[in-house]
Amino acid sequence: MRKILGLILALTLVASFAYAGGSREAAGSRQEATLRFAHVYQPTHSFSDGAKRIAEVAREKSGGRLTINEFPAGQLGSEKDITDNAVQGDIEMVISGPGEIGKRYTPVLIFEGSFLLSGYDHAQRVLTGPIGQELWAECLRATGLRNLVTLYYGTRHVTSNRPVRSPADMQGMKLRAPDMPMSIANTRAMGANPTPMALSEVYLALQQNVVDGQENPIPTIYTQRFYEVQRYINLTGHIFQLTPVFINERVYQSLSPELQRALSDAVTEVAPSIDKAIIDDEQNLLEEMRSRGMQVINPDVAAFVQATAVVYTDPALASNWGPDLYGRIQALR
Repeated sequence: MRKILGLILALTLVASFAYAGGSREAAGSRQEATLRFAHVYQPTHSFSDGAKRIAEVAREKSGGRLTINEFPAGQLGSEKDITDNAVQGDIEMVISGPGEIGKRYTPVLIFEGSFLLSGYDHAQRVLTGPIGQELWAECLRATGLRNLVTLYYGTRHVTSNRPVRSPADMQGMKLRAPDMPMSIANTRAMGANPTPMALSEVYLALQQNVVDGQENPIPTIYTQRFYEVQRYINLTGHIFQLTPVFINERVYQSLSPELQRALSDAVTEVAPSIDKAIIDDEQNLLEEMRSRGMQVINPDVAAFVQATAVVYTDPALASNWGPDLYGRIQALR
């Protein structure tokens, strides 16, 4: 019996070590590493280009000792799947939006709210100041994911097969929404009926009229080829979208200080060029879609601002981030 109990104890200790450590290496001991970097964006998207560039720069800065292999377009699963796996350490790095991370640490859900941020400069003041530092530190404690950088994903607009000039035009519209609390709330506030589904499913759903429209930034609308199955892009600009890049904390702490520095320096160096590429894409790809026959509608944005203000006063939603965060963000405009 004593032998059996000893064996059980030994197995328990091994399992506990594996869970807590994520690898057999002691903290900071890995002099070489290969990391998987997963996301759901197409290889033609600027996020994918940026991921490849981060890998190149990290390899250069580490003298070839840090390898990052990119897995784009949901190759390793949906955004939920890859985020779950990153939390567990089964995937080392991931691009995961505030809506998905917000299922695990609710205050960041506020970044999915309509008309929260006025533009790039406002977003940078929020992200690089005390608000961003506090949020990502708490997110790390809650999820085990370390924020490496927060990228500009683009400003979200509605596409449809009928013109949308005000919230009244969205009444009865089945609008695809990410399966996330704030996205669904935004869609309802704009007047549409939310239909949650993964990004990979949207093209076929639009083609088969399962949904009437969707909302995304211009680069995603283009790289997902939604212009092939939608007639109008309605420039609602309802969300200035931020998307974080994370690494599993156990994995990060297992890296030597030199590899940690190489990774951090690579991300810091490349991130501004990713943001710039997205900003450039927003202008250039809108014109490209216009040339392909998509009609551009400039709606009554003030009406959408008024309609969606409810997402910040709804007690069930506001309880996710508490009483002060919205006001602190608005004070930095």
